[in-house]
Amino acid sequence: MKNQDIIKLNDLRQQGKGAAEIAETLNLPLNTVKSYLRRHPEADTSRVCPQCGKPVVQKEGRKEKKFCSDKCRNQWWNSHQSEIKKEAYYTLVCQFCGKEFESYGNQRRKFCSRKCYGNHRKKLAGKVFSG
Repeated sequence: MKNQDIIKLNDLRQQGKGAAEIAETLNLPLNTVKSYLRRHPEADTSRVCPQCGKPVVQKEGRKEKKFCSDKCRNQWWNSHQSEIKKEAYYTLVCQFCGKEFESYGNQRRKFCSRKCYGNHRKKLAGKVFSG
């Protein structure tokens, strides 16, 4: 079955259609539709992957999933960059070189790069040993 067939099948299933009616509507073999329905009893038709249309299987007691896999999640976010909430960007000043830099999600960051952090540590070590 193609992804489009799965999406249509889930829509018809949500409307309360039976296997025979779904098979006839989608022009699929009845046993194919029955097998799909039997293999996916837990598939909540209201939760389908926005990237590929497959049902999203939710494990009980876990955070609600929106995508069927990490691959689909990454593909969707890479193709929808404008929808990312960029609220956690902070403009900071590097304590070693004084250059302004942006940090995502961490407003307590002190250095713009690992290189500046390393140079800062070397500078401190030099003061301790020479002083």
